[in-house]
Amino acid sequence: MQCKVNVVRDLRAVLSLGGSVVASPEINLEFISGFASLVKRLRRKGHRLAVVVGGGKVARDYIGAARRLGAEESFCDELGILATRMNARLIIAALGGEAYRRVPESVEEVKEWEKVVVMGGTVPGHTTDAVAAMLATKLKAELLVNATNVDGIYSADPKKNPDAKKYDRIAVEELLKLVDREHKAGISAILDAKAVRIIEENRIRTLVVKGELSRIEAALLGGEHFGTEVVV
Repeated sequence: MQCKVNVVRDLRAVLSLGGSVVASPEINLEFISGFASLVKRLRRKGHRLAVVVGGGKVARDYIGAARRLGAEESFCDELGILATRMNARLIIAALGGEAYRRVPESVEEVKEWEKVVVMGGTVPGHTTDAVAAMLATKLKAELLVNATNVDGIYSADPKKNPDAKKYDRIAVEELLKLVDREHKAGISAILDAKAVRIIEENRIRTLVVKGELSRIEAALLGGEHFGTEVVV
């Protein structure tokens, strides 16, 4: 079944970019450049966008090394956060004058979005998906789009279970049953439990799509994105 949303004029949206899309296994300059061009084009049409970027392989490599050296979990999380902020700076570099130059270290620092806000992680204990949900709440965004390395939400990890069922739409209550409630630095999941709870509490319209430019654009503009809609 094809998924789409209604076209929104003067859209206010937050994009959560998985680190796997931006920089795994290597920095994806082609995607970053294309993404920046997409954002600039949408802004010229009057849409307002904010971006939160994950850590990807760089984060997992540093977290894994720190664990082997005996570091505490919160310390590992802090390393991952640094990686997300490096990836955020790559997006800022591509956006040039369209973006604020500084990566906010907390959602509370963000006051408005005349330019593009680009964030990474904030504090240990949750993923950048939770940051994106918090930012969408703070900026009163109409839409949260999570662009990742799979094409939607499944009943199980499709890379491990070929019989996993893909959802075109899933109720947020059902999604909470699927997500891992325990946070661990460097976890790779579609959405973490804190992000889902924020989405539920604030009734944030959320789409999970494959991290391809055409699908991201379709999700933002009401086209066929072939992902999953979280029903709130």
